[in-house]
Amino acid sequence: MTGSAEQPPSLFEPIEIASPAGVVSLRPERAEDRNFRYQLFCDSRQPEFALLLAPDVFRRVMAHQFHAQTVSYQAEFPKARFDIIELTGRPIGRIVVNRPGTVLHIVDQAIVPELRGRGIGSAIMRALMDEAAAAHMPVRLKVASESDPAMRLYRRLGFVPIETVPLYIELEWTLPPTTQVAAD
Repeated sequence: MTGSAEQPPSLFEPIEIASPAGVVSLRPERAEDRNFRYQLFCDSRQPEFALLLAPDVFRRVMAHQFHAQTVSYQAEFPKARFDIIELTGRPIGRIVVNRPGTVLHIVDQAIVPELRGRGIGSAIMRALMDEAAAAHMPVRLKVASESDPAMRLYRRLGFVPIETVPLYIELEWTLPPTTQVAAD
């Protein structure tokens, strides 16, 4: 991954990460990514939600929520990297990472449904965990609930809950303490 503990990745340089599906590239979002991001946003919502609303109401709610998320992320995290994840030049996901200096905060991450479970998200997470470990910082993120499918991934990678409120669970990963071997 591009960057070092002292120098996080530039906001504009692409990042390449090896994954079981092939090398994925994280490149800055562009205006023409809007339709892809909107479809990914809709595909990443719990499917039961769509069953509760009439299709036209569901589309309006999704458009409103997508706009609200876009505006709030840009306002809350003005220095974050907003990246599109690509595999062989095709957009397959999105990730937003904020690096305020004391923590590596994964604001949002999603992979298209047909490529989930293939190790892409794990590879990206491990690269970010390596970056944080080199900087001696924790990694934090939030999930909607214990039943969020991503929770299995985060727990497998060693994330633990640090705060639970009605709308989300905040998780944290820290570098395990090194075991020092005593000299004989």
